[in-house]
Amino acid sequence: MSYDLKQINPTKCQLSLNFGISDCYELRKGVCSLYLSEEDAERIKEEEDDIFHDGKVMFCRNLAKDLLDVNYFEDPNFQDDLDYSIKMHPRDCGHFVFSNGQHRTCIAKHLNISFMYVQMENYEIDDSILNCSACNDKERQEIKNKKIKNRIISMLNFIKEKEIPGDFIDQEYMNFKKESSFIK
Repeated sequence: MSYDLKQINPTKCQLSLNFGISDCYELRKGVCSLYLSEEDAERIKEEEDDIFHDGKVMFCRNLAKDLLDVNYFEDPNFQDDLDYSIKMHPRDCGHFVFSNGQHRTCIAKHLNISFMYVQMENYEIDDSILNCSACNDKERQEIKNKKIKNRIISMLNFIKEKEIPGDFIDQEYMNFKKESSFIK
């Protein structure tokens, strides 16, 4: 597998993310921590448990501040370092998946950063279809829902709050806004 340095607009990319409630504050609470005021984030930080790791209220806020302070998104040289590079992989379903850098890319998208550099996999299109795991999970769920018993159960569960289906999600579980008060 080889990669090329590419400039992308993260606001135009459809992401497939390997996030759960321990990895993402928004999935746990319904709003990205980058959209909270500094006062609200500090108050929540004091009340929060230590079990959420990357999903803590300050994780993405602190990471975003660090990235912005060093001009991470504008400087292609960060992509030469294995520890700091973003490795993106295009899929036939139109999503991009990651082997490194999904939080950084999600932050860039939430902050409406219009360009950034990534290491993009050289993906050869062939006869096989390579979809992301989120789309594969949706396809399996659609097949399961076609069975009459499962359709009835699904209709009964329709009024329930939307649950995170598994380890891989696409953007329909995230709320990307046009503006963020995080960048002033």
